[in-house]
Amino acid sequence: MLGPISTLRHRLIAAQTINALCHGLPGIPNVQAAGDSWLVRGMTGTVIQCATVNDVWLAILQDPAALPHRDRLLQRLQARARSETGLALNVATSGLRIGSSLVPEDA
Repeated sequence: MLGPISTLRHRLIAAQTINALCHGLPGIPNVQAAGDSWLVRGMTGTVIQCATVNDVWLAILQDPAALPHRDRLLQRLQARARSETGLALNVATSGLRIGSSLVPEDA
């Protein structure tokens, strides 16, 4: 998603975009760029190291704290995907794709 050459700046922008989308949703993990990966820090102190943006979204959306907020987060992702460009668009689209695949068929 970031391309064959990703820089710390790209990872910082991705983390900032994800944190902005999750802002105000209590208990949702926080994302931090860390060298050539990301750290997803949960409210209980758990830390998951993620190599890709897709892995970051999976860690966030599968966190038990995210379950009550998943629909609201998907709405934010849809809105952001319609209004963004560049890297932020790729980050939002990735989250939307991952989040939509986790929603049960009968929901």
